[in-house]
Amino acid sequence: MKKQNINTIDILIERLSENFSKVKNFDKLQESEEGRKIFDFIIKSISDMENFQSLFLNYYIPASNKSIVESWNQVRSSKYKHLMNVSREDLKDNLYETIRLGYIGLFHKYESYLKALVDAVNFLFRELNEENNLLSIEDYCKKEFHVNIYKSHDLFLITKRINYISNCIKHWDGYPIKEPIHPNFRYCRTDRKIEIEKEAFKMDIDLLKTHCQFLMTQIIMIGFKQYFELNDEIIKKSLTPEALKDLDTNKKMGQIKDSINIILSDFIQ
Repeated sequence: MKKQNINTIDILIERLSENFSKVKNFDKLQESEEGRKIFDFIIKSISDMENFQSLFLNYYIPASNKSIVESWNQVRSSKYKHLMNVSREDLKDNLYETIRLGYIGLFHKYESYLKALVDAVNFLFRELNEENNLLSIEDYCKKEFHVNIYKSHDLFLITKRINYISNCIKHWDGYPIKEPIHPNFRYCRTDRKIEIEKEAFKMDIDLLKTHCQFLMTQIIMIGFKQYFELNDEIIKKSLTPEALKDLDTNKKMGQIKDSINIILSDFIQ
């Protein structure tokens, strides 16, 4: 039986819908023009990352490898090869340069996704926030966690690594000398540019995609966290009569807060 191809866009939309449907005003993402634009931008941001991975792994890197082979064949067949002190390893810098540039693009894709995600959650919580005088995701993160959400990459291992590599390439010509030195590069030679193999690059992309999925849950939970920090009377007023009868509200609220804090442990210093 022929194996059915997995449609990554379908999986993405289903995952987005599953996460955002937990929020009361999820339908507004589909009903309003502003909401649709935000939802579409999130999909575009993540699908861009998928396309980016495909381009580098299936086209750019293979093209670099082909160029290395062709250049090496030229060196070996040259009648002046005795004058050249070039090894095949030296020619691999074209490959490493392609991957280095990939890290810059990868981090920019992540920044676009993060902004789109924060905008979407702010939009979904707007009515609830206005009714209860709550803060936006950005302002709440600064107040509660002392974190600029758009500069939060150092809180997560994978984004900290990718951002460090990207900054070294942009500002230090690819040398791992930006202070403080990232733990992954603490023992690397500082007179050689960062050299990352295709397999490690692919792993970093996959880890970033996994991080983006969980970050979606975290940003939504940040919106819920400040809501559940309202005093019990306000919360009880928002619950249905059935919920008030069936639940030990204080116990339930405590469990919810504990669960949220576990999910947001990356943000809690």
